[in-house]
Amino acid sequence: MNDKLSISYHTAKRILLELLENNDFSTDEDILKILGSVVQKESDNETNNDKEEMSRIVIDKNGRIFLPDYTSMEVKMPYLPKTVFLFFLIHKEGIEFKSMYNYMHELYEIYQIVALEKNTEASKIRRSLDNLVEPVNNRIYETCSIIRRCLANVVPEALIKMYCVTGKRGGKHWIGIDSSLIEIENIKLKEIFDQRHNH
Repeated sequence: MNDKLSISYHTAKRILLELLENNDFSTDEDILKILGSVVQKESDNETNNDKEEMSRIVIDKNGRIFLPDYTSMEVKMPYLPKTVFLFFLIHKEGIEFKSMYNYMHELYEIYQIVALEKNTEASKIRRSLDNLVEPVNNRIYETCSIIRRCLANVVPEALIKMYCVTGKRGGKHWIGIDSSLIEIENIKLKEIFDQRHNH
């Protein structure tokens, strides 16, 4: 028994590979059982990885973002990216970036909710949003990149696309996560969300 414990992993692996290469174990039931269970475990792991669970997105009463099925930590974002993220969560039908100026009032409302410091100047918010929806600059694309970076700290790589603002340049953009996984506890945000989804 002690001899077995003193063999290093690499030595054991080399011996095992040599044994498997140079011997026919296809009729040995004990070995086939062990190999079968190892293969089954690998197969189960791959299946589980393929079906990584989607987490709910919870927006709490203070407008903070949580993905509670991944972590109990808040997913922090600067105000503007957070505003854009919530805006696209609400607009599941998708919106063209060039049409976002039509939603300035809604964007302003969302920004006020996420900017917990209520003393944020109205003119400062307006400037920030005007800059965001201006078609000739790339501010919206930069903002979406920040959203992705913030989410990537929490969301598995295989699923990140479902949580980010995606779409083709010039076309509609949206967030792919199913509405059933979105829980909004903030009353004002919930009102905006419900208005959009009851139409």
